[in-house]
Amino acid sequence: MSQNWKEKVKTVTLEEVEERSENLFRSCGYNCAESMLQTASETLGIPVDLRYVTGFGGGLGETRCVCGAFNGGVVSLNLLLGEDKQKLGARGGGRNEENAALLDLAIQEFSKKFKSQYKVNCCKVLTRTITWGTPEHLEHCVQLTGETAKMLLQVVQNLDALKEQDSAEEEKGAN
Repeated sequence: MSQNWKEKVKTVTLEEVEERSENLFRSCGYNCAESMLQTASETLGIPVDLRYVTGFGGGLGETRCVCGAFNGGVVSLNLLLGEDKQKLGARGGGRNEENAALLDLAIQEFSKKFKSQYKVNCCKVLTRTITWGTPEHLEHCVQLTGETAKMLLQVVQNLDALKEQDSAEEEKGAN
């Protein structure tokens, strides 16, 4: 995948991703996870196939487990930062730690932001006061998806700072 997203992410605003993800969810028939991934695709120019995340809506196949918006954000981070196994070739051992380190940091930061705002990433808990399938439920999840899209953009826009912070912490731990 091209690295053009690194330039595009500098020009995208929090309001743009919030509005686009909410619109996809509210008016275009997308679920929470699909809205997140499609917004990342459109704003950062990364190709996607939404079939990979369709079952994430409703907290993983309507089980109300892990929030679909959160999962859609993690998939987006994987598309941006995950390694291309086909290009790297077979090597055994699972993953390249150098490539995985930034992805792990980004997912951890995304999770921290999400849990800071919502306390949990469990769909059942996030929607516990709402009757499932009502207009109130839809609006709650639309707004949560918009907020989650903003969190994702903040993480992606601050990847360099995350790397620097991690390097400084590693250096401090080595001393």
